[in-house]
Amino acid sequence: MSFRIRIATPDDAEELLGLYAPYVRDTTISFETEVPTVDEFRARIEEHLENTCHLVLEDADAGRAAGFAYNSTFRARPAYRWASETSIYISEAYQGHGLGAILLEALENLMRAQGIRMSEACITSSNTASIAFHRSCGYRLCGEQASCGYKLGTWLSITWMEKQLLPLDTDPEAPHAPSPQAIEAALAAANERLASH
Repeated sequence: MSFRIRIATPDDAEELLGLYAPYVRDTTISFETEVPTVDEFRARIEEHLENTCHLVLEDADAGRAAGFAYNSTFRARPAYRWASETSIYISEAYQGHGLGAILLEALENLMRAQGIRMSEACITSSNTASIAFHRSCGYRLCGEQASCGYKLGTWLSITWMEKQLLPLDTDPEAPHAPSPQAIEAALAAANERLASH
């Protein structure tokens, strides 16, 4: 199989929503309880493209999305702006092949290009596979909130993990959109890894 990673576009909304919807309907991985509409999902992609990054992992041979990842605002208050929360979803058919690690690494490289210092991941505590995945990608456990969610008849806890992406220097430059050159370099590195994977 041949894969590539690219920047998402609003026109990806319907296909990516199709990939995401089972996580909402059938699992506790997402804390959403209603599948968003295509228009709502398109608006989310547009917001990510304006303020952060949104990537698509494509199965080029099959001509379909195999996964996606994005970073988003961690908390609203200004002092939090050097931290960003990540989300990554891989279609079940493509899990277990190391593709998620390459996709997450590409996102982290773009976050570095934005000036993001800390990558934050919020994971359902029962999702031990995701916790192990993030640990293998260099994330550390930093806390748990017990029974703060309820879905599909179950009380759910969340685990927070984080990874430092850049030095925690004094007087850091404010985060910004990555340059076209940084985007091109991050995607080229990721796609070279995929080609040799």
